[in-house]
Amino acid sequence: MKESPAKRDDMKVQQIKRSPMKRRRTLDSSPLPSSVFDQVPTDVLRSIIKKLSFIDVVQAKAVCSSWNLVGEELVSRMPWLMLPSKEEVEEGDDADARNNGYNGFLNLGENRVYNLKTTPKEFRESCCIGSSHGWLVFLEQKAIPFLFNPFRQVKIQLPPVDRLLGLKRMERKMNGEYELDYFEDYKKSCRFWFKWCGKQEVRARFIQKAILTGKPDSNNGNYGLVLLCNSGEEIAYYESAGDNSWTVIDVSHAPYQDIICHENNLFALGDKNSVEVWDLQQGRAGITKKSDIVLPIPDKLLAKEDSVKGLCSSRFYLVESCGDLLLVVRFIGDYVDRVYGTLQREWDCYNDYCTISFHVYKLDCNGRKWVEVESLGDHALFLGGNQSVSVSTDSFSNCEKNSIYFTDDNWERMEDDLLYGGHDMGIYNLKDQSFKSIYEFSSAGIQPPPCWILPPALLEP
Repeated sequence: MKESPAKRDDMKVQQIKRSPMKRRRTLDSSPLPSSVFDQVPTDVLRSIIKKLSFIDVVQAKAVCSSWNLVGEELVSRMPWLMLPSKEEVEEGDDADARNNGYNGFLNLGENRVYNLKTTPKEFRESCCIGSSHGWLVFLEQKAIPFLFNPFRQVKIQLPPVDRLLGLKRMERKMNGEYELDYFEDYKKSCRFWFKWCGKQEVRARFIQKAILTGKPDSNNGNYGLVLLCNSGEEIAYYESAGDNSWTVIDVSHAPYQDIICHENNLFALGDKNSVEVWDLQQGRAGITKKSDIVLPIPDKLLAKEDSVKGLCSSRFYLVESCGDLLLVVRFIGDYVDRVYGTLQREWDCYNDYCTISFHVYKLDCNGRKWVEVESLGDHALFLGGNQSVSVSTDSFSNCEKNSIYFTDDNWERMEDDLLYGGHDMGIYNLKDQSFKSIYEFSSAGIQPPPCWILPPALLEP
């Protein structure tokens, strides 16, 4: 695979399974003053720009203000997969893997990677704990979270979560590990605690998911951030218009598997068979529980779990799609043969954990039960360490309908052995139950694990 010489600011472009571009192009997305180009009808301009590559769209944005607006509309509707440096993953020292940082962005519409010339400090020295509304959520040492928009290079500092997580001290060392110390009350209440942890252990033990309730760059500027934390036992909420503190929400069915926000409502999936909903419309001071439903586990799910007992683990996701609330169950083989894809009962050098299938159900509110979904229609689901979302495949090219795009979020297994982890990603077709790869590394140990970035415009009808 050869690098393309094309550049955009500090980014260089790398094309997958295509010939490299033949000439160097310097990209500048700053729009020029109004001109005759502004007179091109919007519908005509939109139809033309849709046929351009991403690089050409960026160049077109520089022509004039109207072209910039149409180009921005298109760029913001593309899903991205954030990747670590391929060179660091495949040629680097495993002992230094925790110091790797995100360095590239795979554009699914073009099947092309845009590599950063240099890895931002935020990507290398902090732990990514979430992706929501086109923003990344990181946790840096001293247990201070922040939002980061990788395309606009905007950083928003958030209040510390040290007290929330019981951490008296969280200090990053040269090898990329964190040295921890705890408040005494936390030590007394917690049966297990440890002095050292890697980045993915931060996800496993402290913050499992972070999602936004709105866009930080919206006109009113007000947004909230919700954390699923402390091994899924607690849910905490921060509001930008509040008093710079975190509120722990009163919950009933911990530990929780997943959380999502939709139309100022917070949904939490508790231990497979319950869904709690809170109204966030009134802000932090007025959080109220709207419903609390305990549902029977579907027979098909019970049968599947029984058939793979001792061979598989499961992960559960909530997704809002076309007005329906979906439950997605991901079955992960503990040890799967890399060549034949068969389940094994013990580890050897030829197998590692791997996703083997998915089930999808939707909530029947009247019948108070989960009903199997056989097809997602023209939609695709994006799952992993990001906020779980559903998108219309009509919005962009090269996206397969009725499919699940997934990345590795098996945080508990990633730090067991740095020789693997982050590798469990792909595309699952719900109709024929087949798998395809998204992006391949020659190493099974991918640190940090790839993560989806889905701009908010992509999620709009």
